[in-house]
Amino acid sequence: MAESKMKEVAKLLGVEMDEPFNIKNFRGNRRAYCPYTLKDNGVYDRDGDLHESALTYLLNGDYEIEKSILTEKEKRYLERVLRPFKDKVRYISKESVTTETHFIKVNIPNDSDMPFPNFEKGAMYKGMEIDRKYTLEELGLFEND
Repeated sequence: MAESKMKEVAKLLGVEMDEPFNIKNFRGNRRAYCPYTLKDNGVYDRDGDLHESALTYLLNGDYEIEKSILTEKEKRYLERVLRPFKDKVRYISKESVTTETHFIKVNIPNDSDMPFPNFEKGAMYKGMEIDRKYTLEELGLFEND
């Protein structure tokens, strides 16, 4: 049996295997049934249905991947920690401690900033830019509330 080349396809598309992503069609509209995931034998929608043509459209450039800034794991963590403060958060940013160490900072007006523990560069929050201020909406947090 031939070995699957989907890991190479994932790298080409800039996604991780089994990590959710959204797809935009040629008009720039988000496709129904998002998020999608790339598995060993194709592209699957949120309901677990295979979309055979979606991979072809992605590879041809007819569809575009709308990447999330945060991974699902990062979203779940931040939502759990920030839930009591979600209506007060002004922005979240990724800051540098050193060139190799970063941390996340949450700004809440009239309170002090809430810094999170330091982490090694490239280990977490890879989709966030240094010193950029993100709203909860931009990060896709609390979308289901």
